[in-house]
Amino acid sequence: MSATPATLAELLSEMRQCLVLKGENPFKIRAFEKAEGVLAGRDDVAERARTGTLLELDGIGKGIAAVVTEWVKTGRSKELEELQASIPPALREFTRIPGLGPKKAQALIDELGIETLGELEYACRENRLQGLKGFGEKAQAKILEGVQFLMAARERLRWVDAKAQDEAARVFLAGALKGVTGARLEPAGEFRRRLEVVSGLDYLVGLPSGPAGAKAREAVEHAVAEFRKAQPEALPLRMHFAGEADFGSAWAKATASPEHWKALGAPKAEAASEEDFYRSLGLPWIAPEMRETGEEVALARTGRLATVLPWDGIQGVFHNHTVASDGAATLEEMVAEASRLGLKYIGISDHSQSAFYAQGLKEEALEKQHQEVKRVQKKYPGVRIFWGVESDILQDGSLDYPDAVLARMDFVIASIHSRFQMDREAMTERLLKAVRNPRTTMLGHLTGRLLLGRKGYDFDFEKVFAECAKRGVVVEINAHPQRLDVDWRWGKRLRELGVRVSVNPDAHELAGLQDVVHGVNVARKALLPAAQVVNTRDVAGVERWLAQRI
Repeated sequence: MSATPATLAELLSEMRQCLVLKGENPFKIRAFEKAEGVLAGRDDVAERARTGTLLELDGIGKGIAAVVTEWVKTGRSKELEELQASIPPALREFTRIPGLGPKKAQALIDELGIETLGELEYACRENRLQGLKGFGEKAQAKILEGVQFLMAARERLRWVDAKAQDEAARVFLAGALKGVTGARLEPAGEFRRRLEVVSGLDYLVGLPSGPAGAKAREAVEHAVAEFRKAQPEALPLRMHFAGEADFGSAWAKATASPEHWKALGAPKAEAASEEDFYRSLGLPWIAPEMRETGEEVALARTGRLATVLPWDGIQGVFHNHTVASDGAATLEEMVAEASRLGLKYIGISDHSQSAFYAQGLKEEALEKQHQEVKRVQKKYPGVRIFWGVESDILQDGSLDYPDAVLARMDFVIASIHSRFQMDREAMTERLLKAVRNPRTTMLGHLTGRLLLGRKGYDFDFEKVFAECAKRGVVVEINAHPQRLDVDWRWGKRLRELGVRVSVNPDAHELAGLQDVVHGVNVARKALLPAAQVVNTRDVAGVERWLAQRI
C-alpha cells in the first residue's frame, strides 16, 4: 500500500496491519481496530481533527487522534511511513500464508534469504525448511500448500474489491463512447453475476451500425489499452460487442456461466432485450446472480425460481458483535442502527470466554450484557433483541461455557476459531459433536475460509449437513464479504436435505449490518427457497422457532 492512503479506513487498517507485523503491543493493535469501527462512516472526522475534538469520541486515544489529525491536515502519516519502511515486503506477503505468523516468516527471510513467494515455493520443494528450528515436514507441506493458494489468487479479486476497479474502468469506457449516438455500456460476466471472486471484468458494448460503430469500437479498444497503462495491476477487461437488434441475446451470453448457457441449449436466437431473449426460449427472465449451475433453468421452467429468497426477504439478522468483545459499537448503537435499517429483530452474539484473542466474555460479563439487553429493549421496543453468544467449538467438539449458562441464551452460534489443521475425520467428529449438542442453534462460518486468504478446513460436508437436518440445526450463510461461508455451490445439497439456513452479517461495526446483502446474494446463487431461510420469518415466527429448539 502507498504511504498516503486515500481513505481514513485504509489509513487505520494499514496502521493496524503494520503493528501486527512488527509484533507490537496487542492492546495498541486492538485500539486501531476499534478506531476503524468508531470512525467508519462518520462525516465529522475531518472537522474534529481540525478542531482537536477527536478525543471526545469514545475509543479514540491520543496516539490515534494524532495519526488521524496529521493525515487529515497533510494527507500523510509520518508514523505509518516509518512503519512501512521498517517492514520487508516479503514479511507482509509471507504472513498471508495460513499458520505462518510474523516471527516464523521473519525466520524464513533471515535463515534462507528468500524474498518472494516463488523463492519460498522453491525452498519448500527443495525441502530446505525441514532443517530450520520450528519447522518440519508437515509444516513445510502446509506452507507449500499456502504458497500455491496465494499464487493462484494473485490475479483474482473478491467481488467487493473489484467494484472500485469496475467504477474506474467505466470512466475510461464511457469516455470513449461519449457522443456516440445509440451506444450502450453494460457489465457482464462474473462481475454481473456477483461471483464472490472474479478473474476479470466483462462489458458488453452496444454499437450503432456502419462507420460510426466501427470508429466507436476502435475508441473503446484504445480506452482499454489506456486503462491497462493507468492501472497495470488491475483485472483484465474483457470486451464484447453487439448491435441494437441482438443486444439482449449477446448480453445474456456474455453474462452466462458455461453451465447456464449449456442448460439453455446454447441458443442462437437474437433479441434486442434479455427479457425477449428468455421469452423466446419459453422462460421468464432469470436474474444474473442465479445464472451459474444450469439448475436454475429447470427451476425457471417449472415456476419454482419464484420461491427463491428475494433481495428484500430478510426481516432480521443474527450474529452481531459489540464492544463487549471485538465489536466497534455498543449494543445500543447496534440496535439503533438495526432500527434505522428497518430490521424487525437483531441477534447479539459476542465471543465466548475461550476466544481470548477477541476479548471473549466471562460469565459475569455475560450477565452484565443480559441486563444491558433488557435496558435497551425497553428503549427500542420496535426491534426485538435476541440475546445469544458465538460459542467456540473446542477441540473435542464441546461448546464453551457450562450447559447451564448456554441454556439461558435465546440462541447459540457454534463456531470454530482455532485448530484448523485437524485431519478430516477428527474435524468431522468435532463438528458433529457440536451439532448434537442440544444448545447449538446454528453453525457459524462453517468452513472457516477467508476468500483469497485461507482455505476452509477439511471435513465431511455430507455427514454434517445430514446431522444438521436431523437435529434442526441451522447452517449460517456468513455474509461478511471476506467469508461468504457456506459456499453457494452446496445449495443443491442444502435444499435436498432440507437444511435450514440463516443469512447473518457477522457484523463487528454498524456498517457491517448492511453486509447481509452479500449473504442474500449467496442464498440466491444457491437457489434457496425463502421458506428455508429462518430469518425471513417475522418476530413471532422466530420466537416460535427458538422456543421449539429449547
